[in-house]
Amino acid sequence: MAASNGTMVAVGIRSRRTYSIEVYIPDAVATQLTFNPSGLATATSPTTWIPPEDAVITDITTPTAPTAVGATIQINNAAAAGATFRWANVLNTLATRQRLAIPVRAGSLVGALQF
Repeated sequence: MAASNGTMVAVGIRSRRTYSIEVYIPDAVATQLTFNPSGLATATSPTTWIPPEDAVITDITTPTAPTAVGATIQINNAAAAGATFRWANVLNTLATRQRLAIPVRAGSLVGALQF
C-alpha cells in the first residue's frame, strides 16, 4: 500500500459545530499521523491538532488501509482510553465502520501513532 489521506471528525460539545480535520496517513508502522484542519494534510503538516473548544472525536476514516495495522489517538502525548482502532475497520466504504467517542479538552494536543 501507499500513504493515504483520511478525515477525522470532531463535534464541539457546547457549539455542536462539526470539525472536519484532514489526516495524512504515512505507509509505515510507528509513525505519527499529520493533521490539517484547513486543507489537505501532507507529510509536512503538524503532528497534532488543537481543538478550539471541548469536543468529542466521533469518526476517523480512510479510503485504503496502509501497511500499519491501526493507530492509537493520543491526547497530550498519552494514549486516550478507548481510542485504538484498526484501519480495516474504519475504511470510508464501510457503513458499519467503528464509531469513536473520544472526549478532548479545548487546547489539548491531539495526535495519533500507528502500530
